[in-house]
Amino acid sequence: MRSLEARYRRILAWYPQDHRARHEEDMIGVLLAGSRLGQTRPHIADMADLLAGAIRMHCRRAFGTVSAPAWRDAMAVGMALWPLLVLTDALARQVLSLGQNLVLVPDLPHYWMQEPWSLLHWARPIIVFALPVLAVAFRHRGIAVLGALAFLLYLSDGSGSPLPFGELDGLLLPSVGLPLLAQVVAVVAAFTRQAPTGMSLISRRTLMLWMPLGLIGLAASKVGRHLLDAATHHEIALWKPVPWLIIMAAAAGSAAGFAVGRRVALLMFLPAAALGDLGRLPSVPASLALVQIGCVLSAFAIGTVLVSRRGSRASASPEIRA
Repeated sequence: MRSLEARYRRILAWYPQDHRARHEEDMIGVLLAGSRLGQTRPHIADMADLLAGAIRMHCRRAFGTVSAPAWRDAMAVGMALWPLLVLTDALARQVLSLGQNLVLVPDLPHYWMQEPWSLLHWARPIIVFALPVLAVAFRHRGIAVLGALAFLLYLSDGSGSPLPFGELDGLLLPSVGLPLLAQVVAVVAAFTRQAPTGMSLISRRTLMLWMPLGLIGLAASKVGRHLLDAATHHEIALWKPVPWLIIMAAAAGSAAGFAVGRRVALLMFLPAAALGDLGRLPSVPASLALVQIGCVLSAFAIGTVLVSRRGSRASASPEIRA
């Protein structure tokens, strides 16, 4: 009977923790009372019924009316994080550009000392996409307006921007339309009321940890292809998004210990992965695609396990700490 009880408890572990705390012993008592003499394994019908009940309960909590406040907070956090992600993308692209220029022009630092405006031209995308981040962080509408004007100037100039005016047909290209959409959303987010609210739900420790990791992962994704694709006949492009995706998966797994964090991960994971060029990959064999997905899921699982070990400290706090 002890083995039967242990197996039932493993199945009941799929239920929410607070539900188990209130009802697990009663459920175990009913299940054991209805078991046959000498039974050591749960009946398959009982297992299916228990698992179906756990799924229904999680779905009601995740998408029912009771979860509306958590979804509103998740949307706010998503609006706050998106300008940061776009800034990270701009930083990674400019780091890659700097590395390529230093290889081609070794005396580039000396040239920048003589022509400081050229350094400003290199840093222009970083400045443009830092403005929405500052507007959200300081809750300042004036900085948001300045960021919108800087973004329009950035587009109209065309050099380095995804879409110069006069080439609107380029919007049909995924490599143009998707980055531009991400940038527009970042600029618009600075004007919303939700973004500053979402920023207040994210701890400084989280930002200080994940922003550098995100920059490193995205830069590694982009630099890796340019350094190795010649030697590998462009096959490295198949692995280009993996470092960025692993970091995003680890962040999502760490956030999974919080109700708001789980919803943020669901809302933002695929759009954020697109920044790592997930949507612009060539055709890949099914086996390789499964390996890529396995890398990401492993990172997510590790992050989730680490959060679960933090136990009650994580579940008691409404803040997204990692």
